[in-house]
This record gives sequence, C-alpha cells and structure tokens, in this order.
Amino acid sequence: MDDICAVCNKKIGVLEGEPQPGIYTHPSCEATFLQNPEKYGGKATKAQKKTERHRVEQQQKIEDKSVYVKDGSVHVKSFDMPFEEMVTFIFKWTMASVPTAIFLAILFLIFTAIFA
Repeated sequence: MDDICAVCNKKIGVLEGEPQPGIYTHPSCEATFLQNPEKYGGKATKAQKKTERHRVEQQQKIEDKSVYVKDGSVHVKSFDMPFEEMVTFIFKWTMASVPTAIFLAILFLIFTAIFA
C-alpha cells in the first residue's frame, strides 16, 4: 500500500488504519483526523457533529464558571431568618462550643502547670 496519511502526509504502512473509507491515517494521527475530518478531506458523521456540539457547549459552561470563580468575592444582599430559628441556631452554636471551651481550659491548665 502506497497511501499517504491525510494528517501528516507521510507514507502509511500495510497494517495501519482507515478511519473513513478511502482515507488512511497513522494510528497516532487518527485522533487528530477524527476531531476535524472535514479539514483532512473526510466527512463528519452525525455522531461526530453531535459530539463536537456537546464539547463546545461543555467548554462554554466551563468558561462561564471560570469567570464566576475568578472573582472569588461574596456579596450577601440579605439574610432573613425567623426569630425562633435564630434562637435555636444560637443555642446549638453555644452547645457546640462547650466541648471546645473545656478542651482549651484543660490545655491552659496543662501549660500553666508545666511553665509555672
């Protein structure tokens, strides 16, 4: 076989692939060909077109998110919490801090005993 690779324009060996009928590529060039077959004289299949459209949409979503993430700041416009829920939240917060206060008191006593 004296065919030429559609991507790199080099000779192709006997055992190398054919991604589309009549168009031969090296196995290492096949992925490049399949990304944009029209550029190398092939025709894009419906699945490839759909995949390319999906890839472009995903890339756009990623770019939109990256613009959002780059800012990094948070702006709180309002905070609305009923009084009963706020009391419950403060009570739970206080109860959660008790073990931490006990642990810090013990550490303080240990350091005081060591260095005093």
